Amino acid sequence: MPIPAEKTSATLNLIDDKGGVTKSIPLFGATTFRIGRAESNDIPLGYSWVSRQHAMVQVETNGAYNIIDLGSSNGTFVNGKRIYTPVRLRSGDMIKIGRTPLVFLQEDEEITIAVLSEDDPDEKTVAFVNKVTVTVLICDIHGFTHLSEEIGDSRISDLLQIWSPMVSDIVRNHDGIVDKFLGDAVMAMWTEGQDVGRNILQALKTVLEISKATGNLNEKIPDLPAKLEIGAAINTGEAVMGNMGVDGQRDFTVVGDSVNVAFRLESLTDTAGGIDLIMGEETAAHLADVENHFTARKYDIKGKEEEIQTYNCSFAQLKHYLALNE
Repeated sequence: MPIPAEKTSATLNLIDDKGGVTKSIPLFGATTFRIGRAESNDIPLGYSWVSRQHAMVQVETNGAYNIIDLGSSNGTFVNGKRIYTPVRLRSGDMIKIGRTPLVFLQEDEEITIAVLSEDDPDEKTVAFVNKVTVTVLICDIHGFTHLSEEIGDSRISDLLQIWSPMVSDIVRNHDGIVDKFLGDAVMAMWTEGQDVGRNILQALKTVLEISKATGNLNEKIPDLPAKLEIGAAINTGEAVMGNMGVDGQRDFTVVGDSVNVAFRLESLTDTAGGIDLIMGEETAAHLADVENHFTARKYDIKGKEEEIQTYNCSFAQLKHYLALNE
């Protein structure tokens, strides 16, 4: 277990609408404090606008406190500004977890930091986070809800048991990492350990191969009502990577604005309208001759004050582009 700090030197304080402190929460005895709606969090906030895993306060070995948004729906704010990457907290900083106001207070910069004993058997369960540049791929099977209603749960289960490992193999073959499957959707990532431009090309090749393999599933699962098609989005930017989770389950994942935007963009794909793939602006900036092969378009998406610049194409256009840029 973490060795407790010698004294309480930092607190998060819940504020009422008149500016008074209604509850003071000590930040000592651990190196991370998870904040969210679920009771299993270190700091549970039972409000509907608070995400189940909303934010995390992390203590550095030098006594500094950082706050990190964990991809929440309604955002984490420090002094009125929404944050997307880890932010160093200063005594007196005003924090909002969604609409819940708190103030961070730190009495003394010279504090004793909680550490793990060397023989702690639970050491592997302690959360760690790191800021990285990541290329995120989100893709899902179009019309999946309607398809489920037509063919039933049993055949949908058979389909996913084929599709999921097939997609995993394709991602790994292109040097990517599968972060998670969400039913008929997959989230994969390429981190900054490699060249960002190369990562993006690998992600594009992955998308094209997943599209082809998904379409071929009709041969393995006969009598499907229509050919299976996917939509996909790729976005590049800063994210927080770590082993974060609740209820005793800590999963290695990435969270942050770049991930949120990727999910939002994927929901805007439209195969019937010739938009199979949507890329974020940062992703497109690493590719050559984008203007001649992709269609520029701005979208208004939730959580963003300004429209997002994107570049989209059909899979046929993507195949042509990759053939010219091998």
